[in-house]
Amino acid sequence: MSLTEKLHKLWHGETRGLTAAAVILGIASIASSIVGVLRDHTLAATFGAGPALDAYYAAFRVPDFLYTLIIMGALSTGFIPVFSEYLETKSKDEAWKLAAQTLSTVGAFMAVACLILAACAQWLVPLTVPGFSPDNLALTIGLSRIMFLSPFLLGLSAVMGGILQATRRFLAFSLAPIFYNLGIIGGALFLAPRMGITGVAWGVVIGAFLHFLVQAMVAIKLGLPKLPKPSFKHEGVRRIIKLMVPRTMGLAVSQFNMVILLVFASAMTVGSVAVFNLANNLQQFPVGIFGTSFALAAFPVLSAYASLKDQKNFKREMCSAANKIMFLMVPSTAGYFLLRAQIVRLVLGAGQFDWNDTIRTANVLGMFTISLIGQALIPLWARAFYAMQNTRTPFWISVVSEGTMFVLAWTLRQPLGVMGLALAFALATYVNLSLMWFFFRRKYGSLDEAKMARSLGKTVLASLAILAVGYPVRQLVGTLFHLRTFWEVALQAGATMFVGVGIFILASWLLKSPELFQVARALRRKFFREKVAVAIAEESEGM
Repeated sequence: MSLTEKLHKLWHGETRGLTAAAVILGIASIASSIVGVLRDHTLAATFGAGPALDAYYAAFRVPDFLYTLIIMGALSTGFIPVFSEYLETKSKDEAWKLAAQTLSTVGAFMAVACLILAACAQWLVPLTVPGFSPDNLALTIGLSRIMFLSPFLLGLSAVMGGILQATRRFLAFSLAPIFYNLGIIGGALFLAPRMGITGVAWGVVIGAFLHFLVQAMVAIKLGLPKLPKPSFKHEGVRRIIKLMVPRTMGLAVSQFNMVILLVFASAMTVGSVAVFNLANNLQQFPVGIFGTSFALAAFPVLSAYASLKDQKNFKREMCSAANKIMFLMVPSTAGYFLLRAQIVRLVLGAGQFDWNDTIRTANVLGMFTISLIGQALIPLWARAFYAMQNTRTPFWISVVSEGTMFVLAWTLRQPLGVMGLALAFALATYVNLSLMWFFFRRKYGSLDEAKMARSLGKTVLASLAILAVGYPVRQLVGTLFHLRTFWEVALQAGATMFVGVGIFILASWLLKSPELFQVARALRRKFFREKVAVAIAEESEGM
């Protein structure tokens, strides 16, 4: 097989197995996160944590509200289970007709919605940033109108992404965010010197188009027919909408609370909106790599088992994914908390982003770090409900948890400032996760929590070793060097991380953590082509 044929097979081929899919998504997420880091670094170095970047992040809020509300979570929640059911229980032709009708209807709806909201931006945007000056408010409104082009493109891309996930074509799906961020970076590097922050807004639109194009190249070739006229009459489309409504309402509550946090931050010192968003972006790095990757990889499998009423394998996949997420996220949390200041300085510390900005962002990142484990597990639990075509329970859970976050944010904003907003977010995350677990167990039965607890206990002990050994290493390097240059800070972080990862692997091996050996075997199988017998043995062990 030639190199071209291998690349074609990799790009268009189906990915089998939960861990294999999660590996692809995880590696792509690392690459996407690195590009995202470069994006934030470029923005911070160019504009600093000042009024221009405040306006940029604030301008995202209303367009992002529309995209998140209708597309990012709600569409996949309804589309993937129904599309998977059509593939499993009906003909492929019927499934592809459903996909085409969904794409046509979503495109038409998003086009109309974006036009209306862009026209109303002068009234909507001031509601989100009442603390902005008149000049910064006018800039935010202009940026928001440009960015309203992106939800339309991302809406089309989301349908393509749903098709790729349901058919287990994860590579193009996982690479799309990289091209989105590259568009933003291109705007900052090539358009901003002439257009200022407006150039970055146009970079967002370019990135959204690339996000769509990458996925469409694969999805269309799978068999997507000619698009019909937009219509809500198709039985599958109506079922998708029915599943979307509770999820949409839950996302509306979540997005409303994020708007409230933005309102609180806009009334604080200049740069608070930027600091909050930059810290939030940094803490998404491990969540996206480990939590979201396993949740996305598991969703089509869970949906298929749910369609077949196979509770045993459904719970096996659920438990396996949860154990692996905790095995990867607990040590990530320890490392992030230990190196929070170094992470911020290495990623953002350049140009206009000074030491004061670094300290403020690191403090907020420390509060966000508390929530990492919960944030990584929630997408998996939520998708377990969605696979069962139950979107109502997660909605009511989101209402309670978001209400908790609002109360906590209101209480903590005065004594802790922007750090209080991040802490409120973190505490509400665990309220959400606890309720998810409680109601899932009550409705669908046990997930072998005793086994999960034993696995988690070993992971926690191994992660404590990171703090016990990593902290002295961090301090030692800090006393040997002045830490005034990028490379000195990088050496401190790198040495601490190297020792921390080593001690975690050693401790996990001594504790005989099953996830360590499962992940190692999965990586060998993926990258070193172990024999098929190993893959079969892993599946029999419940991977």
